[in-house]
Amino acid sequence: MTIDPKVFFPSLIFVGFLSYLTVRDLDAANNAINALFHYVTYSWGWAFEWYMIVMLAGWCWMVFGPWKNNKLGDEAPEFSTASWIFMLFASSTSAAVLFWGSYEAYCYVATPPFGFEPFSATAQEYGLAYSLFHWGPLPWAGFGFFTVAFGYFLFVKKINVMRPSGTLVPLLGEKHCKGLVGVIIDNLYIVALILAMGTSLGLATPLVTECMQYLFGIPHTLGLDAAIISCWIVLNAICVAFGLNKGMRLASDFRSYLSIGVLLWVLCLGGTTFIANYFTDSMGVLLDRFGRMLLYTDTIGGGGFPQGWTVFYWAWWVIYGIQTCLFLARISKGRTVREVCVGMVAGLTATTWFMWTVLSGNTMDLIRRGAIDLTHLVGEYGAPRAVIETWAALPMPTFTIVIFFVLCFIATLTLVNACSYTLAMSTCTEADGYSEPPVWVRVGWSVLVGVIGVTLLALGGLKPLQTAIIAGGCPLFFVNLMIIWSFLKDAKKNNW
Repeated sequence: MTIDPKVFFPSLIFVGFLSYLTVRDLDAANNAINALFHYVTYSWGWAFEWYMIVMLAGWCWMVFGPWKNNKLGDEAPEFSTASWIFMLFASSTSAAVLFWGSYEAYCYVATPPFGFEPFSATAQEYGLAYSLFHWGPLPWAGFGFFTVAFGYFLFVKKINVMRPSGTLVPLLGEKHCKGLVGVIIDNLYIVALILAMGTSLGLATPLVTECMQYLFGIPHTLGLDAAIISCWIVLNAICVAFGLNKGMRLASDFRSYLSIGVLLWVLCLGGTTFIANYFTDSMGVLLDRFGRMLLYTDTIGGGGFPQGWTVFYWAWWVIYGIQTCLFLARISKGRTVREVCVGMVAGLTATTWFMWTVLSGNTMDLIRRGAIDLTHLVGEYGAPRAVIETWAALPMPTFTIVIFFVLCFIATLTLVNACSYTLAMSTCTEADGYSEPPVWVRVGWSVLVGVIGVTLLALGGLKPLQTAIIAGGCPLFFVNLMIIWSFLKDAKKNNW
């Protein structure tokens, strides 16, 4: 198995050139980023909302339709159900979820939807509810549908090209998929995935460095960010050297058990009663307003809430769809269609909802009691430092920050593992669902992703990170739909 130059080098050159232009003139880059973000979210936000509805309909068809008992391959499942769910969660999330889990509800309260008054009681009622909406069954259902599609191509059709062009042969024909059209589609996917991974590192790295500043007094600089990312690359090389079954599975298991322990720690030491009541109330708001949240574009009011949050998150799920679901399909070999779809929605919704409930509930409880002034902290020190302060406000702050530091580090490592694995598989020849890519290719991709993460950090703030997701999600929006169409067409043709 060797690299495919048609996919490897063009995407590498393009991302390198983009990074050069960005670093050369940060002000011009930020202006371009703001203009791009505004155009896509305001002009095409409706399309991302309808995309999620289509994917939900597809998931329902997989669970209740005629293919529900079909298996993804003839082999027995490779991992136990517990390890499988842990790997699903670990490969789909990084330390970015710890950032958003602790900070997102505050953002919704400070800049609420539907024209509510900031920090009002009504705005606070929607804080956690919107997080449960963005990280609930809807996006995971879309991932489940997409995972079945890739599992079909990998283990039923047994294709030997783990990238979008390999799945589009039934739709576009082998000539186009192996020609210029296929090369363009594959390179769009690679570039978008690199931007997405850079975004995850851009959110996770400041959390780790702020922990180090809190614990050891080390100043937070771009150089320290680069050093942290370098550590992730080295540890990723060690994990991939042990392979999928040992290194990556053990890392994801450790991360999942540690996550459960940390969340129980916060739940027990924080406002336990408030968190339980807040979740219950938020579920009522979500069930009551789900349809309005799903189709909310704020066309009349023009406040920008759905563009800045819902469209951003749906683009997040679009851009990670191919990479994540390729990996999820790879570890779901031997499972039935219904098992994959229901297991992903049930397992991943439970884990993400538990995380958001505990972290967001703790933040809102601290704000409600006046224990911290999050608005002042964000304005004075930035969002990452404000997140650290929400953890430091708990009893035994030093120990709490230490375990938070370890969790952030391991959580991002598991995502880097999954992404570098998929990038390597996607840029190698003769790659299938039964083999593993060369170690040097996987490590090489993790190095490149680290460079992008540092570049985005140099721009500063959340807007460049959000725009990187939006920019990558636009082309993959169409590619994802083409893959689904190709899957349905081929499975029907072959009476699967």
